[in-house]
Amino acid sequence: MTAKAIDPPTLELNADQLVDWLELAALFDPYRTARVDSLLASLKQLSEEAEENIGEANRGVEQIINEIENEIDLRRHHLGDTYPFRLGDGAEELQIVENWDEPRYSFYLVCLVTSHVTGSPILKIPPSGDLLTRLRNQIFQVLATLAMAGLSGGPAISVGWPRRSGEPIVQLMERAAANGAGFGIRTPPGQYTPPEEKDGGIDVMAWTPEMMPPPSNLLFGQTASGNNWPGKPVSEHARVFENNYLQDIMTGNRGHATIIPFRIWDKRFWQAQNLMHRSLIDRLRLPPHAYKGLQQALHGMMVDEADRVDSVVEWLREYRAAALA
Repeated sequence: MTAKAIDPPTLELNADQLVDWLELAALFDPYRTARVDSLLASLKQLSEEAEENIGEANRGVEQIINEIENEIDLRRHHLGDTYPFRLGDGAEELQIVENWDEPRYSFYLVCLVTSHVTGSPILKIPPSGDLLTRLRNQIFQVLATLAMAGLSGGPAISVGWPRRSGEPIVQLMERAAANGAGFGIRTPPGQYTPPEEKDGGIDVMAWTPEMMPPPSNLLFGQTASGNNWPGKPVSEHARVFENNYLQDIMTGNRGHATIIPFRIWDKRFWQAQNLMHRSLIDRLRLPPHAYKGLQQALHGMMVDEADRVDSVVEWLREYRAAALA
């Protein structure tokens, strides 16, 4: 059944992609297990066919084993209790936890699938149709809002369109101000605001919790679930948004984050893009932040979208069933 959903591994996949391959294989496997030794045997065969020197090929496989183990350890270290996979004794198999569809694990799994929606060398049947529309417009927005709440340790509002609450931006900003965001609202908005503007390029706003305004930090977030995310920093949108909708901002510290589902393998690219975007919330950061944001909501903090966590879990189940149909 797994073969319906994913393509066989190839020698072109780096260690990061090979671990993704194992994770997706475990997600789709009826026994929730991906055999690492089977993956390595497949790669070894491909390598032997491509290399006349068998000894050189064997050394390459040993290196791959170490890289896979290191990548799994890194993910487990960063993600903690939100990582849904366990590496068996002897590193022979990767198994997904039995309760993989609980919220704490679904955050990572949705990111894993989302990062392979387009141009994937692994995922044969990515989300499409209504599943893809819901992923782009609803599900990833839930994750982003929760993650920004967890990052700030405080309230978060969902600004992105389509907005479930249906609130106009001015009304949404009034609710934020009433919950300690620390600014006044332009009513009506600034004269250069486009008449049909839906969200001003901002998907999430969050701020640090204080006994009284202003918050120590005011954060602007933008979701970017597609492969064109490197060219979409939120900071310029935030500057225009402030001019159009806010006034008397009491907080000097502004934060900006782009929320993406990807695991960035290239360290130099990762560092450069953090400079460009101010900060990136990627697949290694989003799940623990989102889980923390959910806990904050359960303890009474205003965190938009927290009541939609069940829709994330349901989407994941629906997609898995569709991929295996």
